[in-house]
Amino acid sequence: MKIAQYLLIILIPPVLILGNFRYLIFNADFYQKIQQKIGVYRSFDNHEIVDLATENLFGFFKGNNQLDFEFYSRQAQLHLFDVKQILYFTFGFFYILLVAVTTIILVMSVRRSKKNLASAFLISAIVTFLTILVLALGILRSFDAFFLKFHQVAFTNDFWQFGPDDNLIKLFPIEFFVEFANRLAVNIALTSVVVTLVSVAVLKRLSR
Repeated sequence: MKIAQYLLIILIPPVLILGNFRYLIFNADFYQKIQQKIGVYRSFDNHEIVDLATENLFGFFKGNNQLDFEFYSRQAQLHLFDVKQILYFTFGFFYILLVAVTTIILVMSVRRSKKNLASAFLISAIVTFLTILVLALGILRSFDAFFLKFHQVAFTNDFWQFGPDDNLIKLFPIEFFVEFANRLAVNIALTSVVVTLVSVAVLKRLSR
């Protein structure tokens, strides 16, 4: 059971991180709040253009429709296709990890290793919280440099380099990603705290 416990400690942090990312990436209400906050709606003639373009993008990422070629430039379409592939890979990796974690939890539960299970969750939550704290302190202080480096590493072309007048950049300026990263970090931290508190409570109950 020690091996299973160690595996959980390794696998749970990326599940918590990617799970929160998966939740936010298709959260339309969250997008609208950010777009309202950073003034995206003022960059277009009316709110409906922004909402429809965002909805169209969600549908494209989910495989429900093609991109609106009248709104998104050819370069934007090529770049968003690359983004879609990265999202598919990320979500696939997340679901594989989730299945693995769920399987280990079931095995440990059947074998009555509840204390080891709770300890694994506790350690994983603390590791996740500390990891996000360190990343937040490092990345958010120089987000522009991190954002640039991410694109240079993640993409093998220069389709991500847009002019300021492209609709994609007007819809998702750099401020959008700063807000997204802030909220993601907060959500992951809060999830880690909740898991920590629940794990501590379970461990206290099992120690009685």
